Amino acid sequence: MVLKSEDVNYLVYRYLKESGFLHSSYIFQFESQIHNNDRELPNVEPGSLIRVLQKGLQYMDVETHLNEDGTARLCTAPFSLVGKHVCSVQATSSDTPGSRRGNKNGGPVALSAQQQQQQQQHQQRIEDGASDKNSSTNHGGHTLVHDSASLTSKDAKKYPKARNAVIQHQAASAEAALVASGATDDDGDQMDVDVPDTEKENLKNAADGSGKSARKLRLVERVQVLRGHTSPVFLCAWAPVSGSSMLATGAGDGTSRIWDLTKPKGDSVQSVVLRHDPLTSDSEARLDVTSIVWNPPGSLLATACFSGQLRVWTAAGEPKYTLRHRPVPVVSMRWNRKGSLLLTACLDGSICLWDIQTGTLRHEYKGHAGSVLDIDWLDNTTFASCAADKSIIVWRDDSTSPVKTFTGHKSDVNAIKWHPGGKFLASASDDGTVKVWSTGSDSPIHNFFGHSQQVYAIKWLPKADKSIIASASFDSTVRIWDVQSSSCLRVLSAHTEAVHCLAFSSDSRYLASGSFDKKVHVWNVKDGSLFKTYNADDGIHDIQWATKGKIAVAVANGHVIVFDPLAS
Repeated sequence: MVLKSEDVNYLVYRYLKESGFLHSSYIFQFESQIHNNDRELPNVEPGSLIRVLQKGLQYMDVETHLNEDGTARLCTAPFSLVGKHVCSVQATSSDTPGSRRGNKNGGPVALSAQQQQQQQQHQQRIEDGASDKNSSTNHGGHTLVHDSASLTSKDAKKYPKARNAVIQHQAASAEAALVASGATDDDGDQMDVDVPDTEKENLKNAADGSGKSARKLRLVERVQVLRGHTSPVFLCAWAPVSGSSMLATGAGDGTSRIWDLTKPKGDSVQSVVLRHDPLTSDSEARLDVTSIVWNPPGSLLATACFSGQLRVWTAAGEPKYTLRHRPVPVVSMRWNRKGSLLLTACLDGSICLWDIQTGTLRHEYKGHAGSVLDIDWLDNTTFASCAADKSIIVWRDDSTSPVKTFTGHKSDVNAIKWHPGGKFLASASDDGTVKVWSTGSDSPIHNFFGHSQQVYAIKWLPKADKSIIASASFDSTVRIWDVQSSSCLRVLSAHTEAVHCLAFSSDSRYLASGSFDKKVHVWNVKDGSLFKTYNADDGIHDIQWATKGKIAVAVANGHVIVFDPLAS
């Protein structure tokens, strides 16, 4: 057996990428130089690292509880991947002091019926090599739970990150789900979560299937499958023109594609392929498309890839500009409202402002001490950026000096979004919070607590007269917040793994969410009920809702799925 660091690094890279940690995977890939090896990289199955860890954990469990005579020791304590394991045997009411010490004749201990059953189950697990049915993985949310069927509601209260496993394995018990959603009183570094009664009812309905959403659930069956990409599809974007059927996609195969859904050829839809050529002969595997964005009129499409290449194409797929700067991964791009300026955010902490009329670099902004993770325009001249340095900076296009700097998050700020009416700026962070800022205040005007893990995406309800935010978290939930009342309106909890993409319908009636549990859920915004569900064949990287009503889904198996959730 040979254990190579290159193999370990590659599995870690694949885990980060499959789990939706795109920024982290890019940095890890760059620093570990995975694709600079001479050998050809293997095509491993999704979840390989989790399976390796799980099997190793099962072996450790067997090794720890196996006696010299081949019998298994009875142990009711959960076996964890980290921390020291301390065996314990729970005494039952039928146990007496004499029976726990041994009988009066000095014979063996008499086990209760419950203990005998537990010992038989544990021995069977030893003999079977620890059946996969007694383990659960949630690689999208950093959670790996061994023998999660043995988790109790008390365990979930002590370890909030295990609550999804509790809900999954004890769905028949609504009480367990309510306790699992409660706050921890431990001195550890878990987050405190205050769950209102209305949210507990939502979690209860999700656990026992008795809620309104469970009764009305309908599956999406009629879908259009767009095939052509040869690697996971990370991004999709509809042309922002009313009624447009032009869809752009970006994938790990180094290509973007423009699909015209109004011109099917036979049973398939043809696409125009936009290629990012390798800079050198040994960097072909580092062309993952990291960002795609249409200009407001829908006449130009900007694409960027991990190598730092930035290109602008016409809607017909013809190259217009190749914008050259440094070979640094571009992770986010945004056009201003007129479509005259293009912003690009890079992992080296810089932001570039491009003049599309001339195809030249106008300004480079350097104010962050960490990787810039998102950018967003307020109008044609003012924009904001957020980064891994926990800060948010507001800039103007005519100066490279910050207009305002917001600090308050305790970890990486993953996403920012201006309110449709320009009133507020919302931010989502790895610290599990959503904050709302105003340029007239140095501190956040609202702090929304509730998620127990990282918040990866946020979206404003597309109505300028409303102030409603949706947030997606690695705790497998979606929450809807009301800025005016400073309250959580809904907790949408049908997903079982990390949720990292959201999209509102243009009429604000529905909200779609995508997760690595291979599901797209469409929710009714008014009452929080689950309206439709699409079951994909692999994890969901991105979802976008067209103005015409169709949803596009970027899937990890290389397919793009298009469906109309309102169709019967």
